[in-house]
Amino acid sequence: MVEKNAANFTFRLILFVLGIFILALGVSAVIKANLGVPTWDVLHIGLNRLVNLSIGRWIQIVGIIMVLMTAYFEKERPAIWSILNIVLVGFFVNSILGLNLIPSFTGVVQRTVLLVLGTILMGTGSGMYVSSKIGAGPRDGMTLFISKKFSISVRLSRTLLEIMALAVGWFIGGPVALGTFITIFFIGPVMQTSLRFWTRQLARI
Repeated sequence: MVEKNAANFTFRLILFVLGIFILALGVSAVIKANLGVPTWDVLHIGLNRLVNLSIGRWIQIVGIIMVLMTAYFEKERPAIWSILNIVLVGFFVNSILGLNLIPSFTGVVQRTVLLVLGTILMGTGSGMYVSSKIGAGPRDGMTLFISKKFSISVRLSRTLLEIMALAVGWFIGGPVALGTFITIFFIGPVMQTSLRFWTRQLARI
């Protein structure tokens, strides 16, 4: 029984880390496509242009602040695995962009393909790490807190958070373009498909 539980946790941990890497690969691909980025990356890139810290570092700073804020509002201890989640995302994004693992393109067709591929990777990676049930993303906890605090739906709570990040990011110079709205509509369905698939795989172990 102990060995089975250990094997289950090991598989979930691998899925957690691999999912975060794939998510970071998708984020990096969308950034390199230069056709607009997801709402929170509008904020991260805007902050990068405002204060010269790397995009990955801003991902970590914003994410950790949200985890700490949620813990403070909920009067709970900070979720360590959620902090690890955001630290890994920032580290992987910085590494992928710093090592130029994803090529740059000038043609619109190639950049569009990169945008679509990045969106698919982001949704797939998100579904993988969420299915592991090890460490939720920092926005998940804040979404639930706002929903409970103001007695609104989780969907509305998340939408308000996304709008806030988009508005602030755009105001400070983050890139808003067609790709921003493509990711808004398509990451969710891809993530749901990935989540269902990996949840089924975990149930078999």
